[in-house]
Amino acid sequence: MATSQATDPSSEADRRTRERMIGLLCGLVAAIGYTLANMALRQSARPGDFDWSIWVTAHKAVPATLLTWGLVCRNLLKRETALPSPRVMVPLTIAGLIMQFAGNLSFQYALGLIGLAMSVPITFALLLLSGAITSRAMLGEPITNRSALALTTLILAVAMLSVGAGDASRSVLQEATLTEISLGVFMAMLAGAGYGVSGVVIRRYVRELPISATLVVFSTVGVVAIGALAVWRVPWDVLASTTLEETLVMQLAGIFNAVAFYCIGVSFRYLNVNQVNMINTTQIAMATLVGVIWFAEPLTPWLSLGVLLTIAGLYLMDRH
Repeated sequence: MATSQATDPSSEADRRTRERMIGLLCGLVAAIGYTLANMALRQSARPGDFDWSIWVTAHKAVPATLLTWGLVCRNLLKRETALPSPRVMVPLTIAGLIMQFAGNLSFQYALGLIGLAMSVPITFALLLLSGAITSRAMLGEPITNRSALALTTLILAVAMLSVGAGDASRSVLQEATLTEISLGVFMAMLAGAGYGVSGVVIRRYVRELPISATLVVFSTVGVVAIGALAVWRVPWDVLASTTLEETLVMQLAGIFNAVAFYCIGVSFRYLNVNQVNMINTTQIAMATLVGVIWFAEPLTPWLSLGVLLTIAGLYLMDRH
């Protein structure tokens, strides 16, 4: 009598449940890490100074690059897959450029213009939309009725948070013009679109490659491309006058970002794009509370309603 447990449905179900739990927990850790990183980035922001935003973004990429290259070297020593093939390197590099320039650089510039409590909700509104559309087009991931309702609720939440953050943003730039506020909103929207598209590409390849092999391209592009832009564009007196305190804050942002970036890569391996993005929207409520408590940005009824809608949207998310 032959027996086989190779296709035991119960063990397969248990494995998938464990993987989804890992994806959920890593998504939540990533949200916390990104919130802490955003606090440091907000502290580093200089209103309306695009050159300084380039310099901060270059600093931010360093810890993630060191982390991912360390993991790549470990895989090389273990004679495991360490780097993507040249064929895969091309789309990863393009996506890395999108994430670094349209995502990280635009987001940093928006922080200095409209503040933390407004930049994060606007960024996530576009991230949710672009992620859902791009994942459907590129990966064929379905948008269930429950997911559509959750996405709609979360987009409504970020709209409420954006409305409520208006006063908070004006407190950041008391003399801000309509043009400056409009530019900040546009840059936050561009960041969200950039993050949404690059997240889909990460999801596409982390299922086939080691997570470090995928993320090392994104982080290295940040150091090389943004760093080169900083050296070429930012005046040398600005680079040389960067204080130790400013450098430490920027590197602290990079460390939190590195941990969050790796965790989000793990989450993308086990969960679909919409699930990861919706879990990551907990950043919005976190950023709102940080903006109110840490940076004295005023709490409004719109912000409170937005936080409650965020909780409702997460509750509605597919939990199979």
